[in-house]
Amino acid sequence: MAILDEYWEEIKVEYDRACEKFPKWPRDEVHGAAIVGEESGELLQAALDHRYYREKSYDKMRKEAIQTGAMVIRFLLEIDAQKILSEAP
Repeated sequence: MAILDEYWEEIKVEYDRACEKFPKWPRDEVHGAAIVGEESGELLQAALDHRYYREKSYDKMRKEAIQTGAMVIRFLLEIDAQKILSEAP
């Protein structure tokens, strides 16, 4: 279980860093999902490079996975906030 805690902590650190660097998140879910997709695409590219093309780099795959996780969290928080706002009286 300790390794999972380590991953969550790394995702939180990346989330905080991204929020500081890019404080504005798109209000519409399509653009938010596109950001998640872009990060996921970078993870896929790192995995392809690792497996088939360039030098082996577990670190690059890990970094991209952490960034993707952070953007997924950001996306979830935003759509939850929008849902709450839309249901407010």
